[in-house]
Amino acid sequence: MKEIREILLFCIMRPVSLASLILGLAFINPVLPPLMEAGEFTIRYIDIGTVLLVWFVFRKFYIQKNSFFKHKWWIIFRPLAPFFIYTGLSIGLVRVYAPDVVWASVASYARLMVTILTGWLIYMSIEKESDLKFIVKSIVAFAAISIIFGIWQAFSGPLERIWIDRYGGFLGINNFGLISGLLIVWSVIGFIYKITPLFSIILMLIGLFGLLLSKSATSTSAAVITILFLGTVVVRTKFSKNMQIVILTSALIAGIGFLIGYLWMIRRSDLIGLLTLSGGSWVQRLILAYAALQIFFSHPLGVGWQASKTKAILGDPNLNKTLMEAFPKVHREYFFLDQQLSLHNMYLQILAELGIVGFLSFIYGITRIVKMSINLINKISAKPRLKAYAMSCAISLIYLLIWWNSRVLFGGHIESILAVSFLSIIAIIYQFEDQNKV
Repeated sequence: MKEIREILLFCIMRPVSLASLILGLAFINPVLPPLMEAGEFTIRYIDIGTVLLVWFVFRKFYIQKNSFFKHKWWIIFRPLAPFFIYTGLSIGLVRVYAPDVVWASVASYARLMVTILTGWLIYMSIEKESDLKFIVKSIVAFAAISIIFGIWQAFSGPLERIWIDRYGGFLGINNFGLISGLLIVWSVIGFIYKITPLFSIILMLIGLFGLLLSKSATSTSAAVITILFLGTVVVRTKFSKNMQIVILTSALIAGIGFLIGYLWMIRRSDLIGLLTLSGGSWVQRLILAYAALQIFFSHPLGVGWQASKTKAILGDPNLNKTLMEAFPKVHREYFFLDQQLSLHNMYLQILAELGIVGFLSFIYGITRIVKMSINLINKISAKPRLKAYAMSCAISLIYLLIWWNSRVLFGGHIESILAVSFLSIIAIIYQFEDQNKV
């Protein structure tokens, strides 16, 4: 009991330590069993940390008599508020179109809201710049360790299988690729801002090994596109207009060439199947995209949060008949009469489930946040490290937005927790910048 009291006292004195622990649990959450299940609702280890941090943060919040709506966190997240409100309201549509999954939809929405809460808690736990540095280093450390573990796991098995099998460590294959790509992006930002070059090289090597082992086309593509975007930002500030055109054109050709060659090497059968529209996982993604558009055309206001993957919607015989007619070369097993699949694309998921209102509110929110982040980065001049942190978070969000072209939006997953964490770090830098001007 004495040790527990000491830990709780330490967390009260420095809530950022508990915030760091929650981020660590987010990385290993996929391999941890749920603590409790009640119907569609689950309680996980990360939720215990969240509840504790809620108590510590609300204690600070009320003692200091802070106004929530004056916080920079609310200013950053406010543009997305209409989207999240409409997402909750869309559960009414689930009752109409897929009543069997209403509680699953409610549970998913609750988890999404808890994820947003986690971002606010991280923001509130950061009181000074040393706390911010601690959180940033924690995220990088957890990311690197998770990939190193996967590399160790791969090399512990038969070496001849490394070039054939796909590895995921405790993250799972998709998230393993996601985090590997992020490490590469962070290393490039480290080179640009001259932050410990040796450390940036190490991050780059870890990320490259991780991408190679995951063989993730999505993460590789997101990393290449993000680095090209980052290069565009840097080139525009350092070269003449004619030189910009030469450099950017060369980089674009090199990037496209690399992607095609790499995808041909690691996912040849899927690439051939896509080009011939005959089969493979990428053709199935194309069919899912076509299905999402058909769902949207039939339900312009959406079918409700998380309802698109149900048998009533995606498994509808009439929809599948339309899909089979559009893709006549594809075998029946790639369609959705006998299996439930997500739409594998956040933007198409939002379009199908939340309709035109949800889609436009999401695009509006993201556009506003990007503009605010750019303005913040341009205003930071006194402290290069703060600027590097803000740039890293903004570029990481762009990476995630590209990566989400192949995944749907879920609360509680590592990608959504990282997204709200990056936004919260941008908000706290915004606050620090205002304080420095006072």
